[in-house]
Amino acid sequence: MRQLDEFEVERLLASDTVARFSTVEADGFPHITPIWFLWADGRILLTSYARRPHLRRVAADSRVGLVIDVEEALRADGERPNRQVRVIGDATVDNDPDGLWTARIRAKYLGPDAPTVRAERKLITVVPRRIVAVASV
Repeated sequence: MRQLDEFEVERLLASDTVARFSTVEADGFPHITPIWFLWADGRILLTSYARRPHLRRVAADSRVGLVIDVEEALRADGERPNRQVRVIGDATVDNDPDGLWTARIRAKYLGPDAPTVRAERKLITVVPRRIVAVASV
């Protein structure tokens, strides 16, 4: 295991890799949701359709986690090296005025000509408490 350098972290956070977003269920168990994200100004930004269950979970308990990871192709030595960024932090839910953040996130994953989403979206902002960025080799 080795620490990712700053360039590797930025490259992974800028990639179109889907994050896995962990919220806390009422019974205390984690619930994992695959979701697109954007890293901006030291925060993780996500948007979601209004009334999704993970929004209620964030409102009830702001503690969240995310993992963004990629795995390389199988090497001759039988290993599939991976790189990952794990984030533990606190989340808030707000409106996404004019769909600004939704449009930026969609452009990251679908390109600049991504179709506009008309449905009401909510902005989830995660302020990291801790970030761990490691590679298997």
